[in-house]
Amino acid sequence: MTGRAKAITGGAVKGKATLPKLPTNAVKSQPEDYAFIENALGRLLLFGKLDSQVQRKIVSEMYERTVPAGDILIKEGDTGLAACELYVVKSGKFEVLQKRQGQNVRVNIKERGDCFGEISLMYDSPRTATVAATMDAVVWALDRQVFRFFVRELQETQVSQVELFLNSVPILANLSREERIRLVDAFEENTYQAGQKVIVEGDKGDLFYIVKEGEAIVYQNTPGGQRKVNHLFKADFFGERALLKDEPRMATVEAYTKLVCLTLKRETFQEILGPLEQLMAREKSNQVVAQKMAKLQPRGSHVHRPPAEVLIKRNKKGRNGNTIEVVRARGHLDEVLELRKGGTKLEGMDPGASGKEANTLVLTEGTVLGGGAFSRVSIVTEESTGRTYALKRMRKSAVVQCPEHVFCEQAITKNVAHPFCIRQYASFQDKYHLYFLFDLMPGGDLMDVLVAEAKVIKRRVPQGTWRIGCLAPKVKMLQGMSEDLARFYIGSIVLALEYLHNNNIVYRDLKPENVFIDASGYVKLGDFGFAKVLENGNRTYTFCGTPGYVAPENVLAHGYNYSVDWWGLGVLMYVLLTGRQPFSTPKTDDPMVVMRRIVDENYQIKYPPYLSPAAKDLISRLLERKPAKRMGMLNARAMDIKNHKWFENLAWEELEARRMAAPRKPKEADSAKRVKEMIENEKKTAGKTPKETPEELQECEMVFADF
Repeated sequence: MTGRAKAITGGAVKGKATLPKLPTNAVKSQPEDYAFIENALGRLLLFGKLDSQVQRKIVSEMYERTVPAGDILIKEGDTGLAACELYVVKSGKFEVLQKRQGQNVRVNIKERGDCFGEISLMYDSPRTATVAATMDAVVWALDRQVFRFFVRELQETQVSQVELFLNSVPILANLSREERIRLVDAFEENTYQAGQKVIVEGDKGDLFYIVKEGEAIVYQNTPGGQRKVNHLFKADFFGERALLKDEPRMATVEAYTKLVCLTLKRETFQEILGPLEQLMAREKSNQVVAQKMAKLQPRGSHVHRPPAEVLIKRNKKGRNGNTIEVVRARGHLDEVLELRKGGTKLEGMDPGASGKEANTLVLTEGTVLGGGAFSRVSIVTEESTGRTYALKRMRKSAVVQCPEHVFCEQAITKNVAHPFCIRQYASFQDKYHLYFLFDLMPGGDLMDVLVAEAKVIKRRVPQGTWRIGCLAPKVKMLQGMSEDLARFYIGSIVLALEYLHNNNIVYRDLKPENVFIDASGYVKLGDFGFAKVLENGNRTYTFCGTPGYVAPENVLAHGYNYSVDWWGLGVLMYVLLTGRQPFSTPKTDDPMVVMRRIVDENYQIKYPPYLSPAAKDLISRLLERKPAKRMGMLNARAMDIKNHKWFENLAWEELEARRMAAPRKPKEADSAKRVKEMIENEKKTAGKTPKETPEELQECEMVFADF
């Protein structure tokens, strides 16, 4: 059974990315070393797939670090700045040590040309081993932000270049920018040698071509023989009529030099945007603009909002027994009043009353649902209405380095309004913490349901000499929840993602642990810490998500949009039905091995024999490695998924209206064990909260002043 997965992020980048500065007095790698370093890095997943010019730019920004004999370069468990670099050994020797049963054991030796720390180029992952110099040594260091700067620069340039090419094609003039961006990922790159014919006059074709590199000659047949009619260079295009209909080619195109073309099939174009004839006939008018997806706007500004006081009452154990501790926090009037909409009026006071009492929110804290050293989630009761909520508390100092995620979660969860998305009712802060007040979801999450429903079964599997299934021996295998139960949950998530995408929001961290169960058995998508608003067809480049669930375009830092959520849905569906992740065979604890499988088109996902053909087909279409061809990203968007055979008898309108009876009601046993574990964890970490310096507290106050 797959365990609980931890989300990670490579760090957010605000606006236009800039090249990070190297450490003071850093000695950059020398030109004579470039080829050697490139060869060493070429074996890595992330580096090996890059354009040679980008590889050279990255290598030129690496710098030397001297490591005297006996010094530790990497310490097992380190995070943050100590875990943001990859190293290539220039000289000397290192031993790699791992702690096993309390003892450091040598597991490897690193010498000239060896590299280590690849996963640090993706995200802040704790170092998995200690690396120490056994003799005086020198390494070349590559910083994560430097690497991702150049990869992002490459992808943005390529996207802009193809978009510019498409702008010059007359028959595509009616496409919006968002539609052109959707086409960018659909192009395939083909190479032709000098003298090779690309298309032949009279032949039928369905490909449209854009010249990326090289030159080509265009010929036409005449009564006097073949005549040259054009010479094509970079950014020129041909064969565009093939996007309209199947008709004979009107000329022959032959490569004059080595020719690299971007090609697009008519079938692919229609899958993504629909028939071109309809798009050409469409007027560029206000009607077209009105069809664009609505954008969520914050309901109110942080500026000039009347302040409000929040009192949090909680039990505190002391030497003389339990006492009531009152924590004072500050919020805003609109958020305090939001809680009272539709609730019980305060005694003798209208929800809109003036005065200090109207500006005060009193919460009584109860059971802790989860937590650790820097955060916790607990049940609270709002005194004026008696309504219960979930209170999420985060230590400011733990999130001050990535405030973008916090503010995105605040804005998005405050404005979402869908039955299958968790809603935020208030946000406030005290000296040390940030708080969110959310819907209370007492039924645990989908991982709790999976643990309760999964079982080991025996199935006859033909193998080896056993060709006939009924004679084959029975094999034990893990089975997740039933397809009927999974269909209810997956269908609900499809509706939630459709709503988010229609409002320009990409979720980015879909997994069982982030899908919560309410008291009636319905699900709500929660934990919007990685969610982000995308506008005008833009992409985002931040690596975030959970290893095993991240999409190929996320792993390779190619820039992505809503496509990653549909990939995540495919992984989630596989996990719910099988109890394991699709890229976990053969079993490995190394996240880089999983990442390689995710991007490797030759890696075949293994489906257990009990899965229905329809389930396998839907999963495979969602786990399409090319985002433009992934189900959910084609012309009909989420409707393609809704109309899939696996959902054949699902009443979508009844489900969204919550008129469909939940097939499984939450049981106390589902989450009781995990809650107990979390409470124990809370006790263990209760005395380990950080002691911030005055300077750190001042920084937190400045960063979160508008929270």
